[in-house]
Amino acid sequence: MPTLVIQNDHIIRALSVILDPDCDPERLAGFADYYSVDMPEFPQWCEEMRKKYTAVAPSRVVLTNSQEEFRAALPEADAVVIEDFVVGEEELALAPNLKIVQNFRTDMRNVDEAACAARNIPALPFHRTVNVAVGEHAFSLMMALAKKTVETNKLLTIEALQAEGWPAREYDRRHTANSNWARISGVKNMFGSTLGIVGLGSVGRYVANWANAFDMEVIYTQRNQLNAALESQFNARYVSLNELFEQSDFVSIHVPLNDSTKGLIGAEQLDNAKPGIVIVNIARADIVQKEALLAALDSGRIGGVGMDVHYKEPGDDDDPFLPYKNVVMSPHIAIGSRVNGAVDMEAMVANIADGVNAS
Repeated sequence: MPTLVIQNDHIIRALSVILDPDCDPERLAGFADYYSVDMPEFPQWCEEMRKKYTAVAPSRVVLTNSQEEFRAALPEADAVVIEDFVVGEEELALAPNLKIVQNFRTDMRNVDEAACAARNIPALPFHRTVNVAVGEHAFSLMMALAKKTVETNKLLTIEALQAEGWPAREYDRRHTANSNWARISGVKNMFGSTLGIVGLGSVGRYVANWANAFDMEVIYTQRNQLNAALESQFNARYVSLNELFEQSDFVSIHVPLNDSTKGLIGAEQLDNAKPGIVIVNIARADIVQKEALLAALDSGRIGGVGMDVHYKEPGDDDDPFLPYKNVVMSPHIAIGSRVNGAVDMEAMVANIADGVNAS
């Protein structure tokens, strides 16, 4: 029976549900419930995966919570699946049976690919269908705010618009056209605007590509600057966090929440942001300081905020962001259909099975 050593991420650990016969029954039930939104047949789907990928079903799946735990489990590993754990010379030396390294992201900076190649161990990036869905959601929030589609939804009469504070009235048709008789001000173009991406990782790179398709200028910031080849690939220019907020018409946040990113964006950035800036957060709410964001909305400096992640989930009826008309909030649905997750899991299982079979 192969041994899979994996990073104990809340998504990756689905591998234990699919492949490990000793998986905790409560975890099996939890994942069945999680997938039931779009895949009530999830238990049956798992059975189909086991029949289809016999090279790795069954497997012993070892969940590791830190780099140290990961290293300790490597002597028995036939395959590893990681997201931000490191696989370098030292880790490879600890894993005499290792046949494949599967990263759970496209960014391979955490894997020494040359060292893997020297040992004939495939080191694979992963293009997550879920990440595409998340990036799409971020872009949809940007566009909804830019075009004010939520603020103006179903306001089709002068009376309805005026009741919402818009100065709607017709133009003198003897002289002008009547477009935007609703007199909605502040509608933005994507074309020619500047998009600032906080974290040009797996999701941020999809967003950058779509921004390029809209002829937006793309700038980005993160802990470490990308190499010139990657910057060229995504047509993105590196700036500091403060510069990003000063220059951007739109900001989209794509970094994980950890000790270094909690409260990363606060009054310093928001007070000096480009007037009318639109900020979209589909990563984690606490990356942006809550009180600073509310103050920036009150000041009128921010043109709009889109959030799929919130400071409390599920939320409350008196959430302080609800009264703002230029705030669009969705209930943490950016990952899209659970089928996306199933597609990702099968692709990963197939890769691991190929790696184990090839040995």
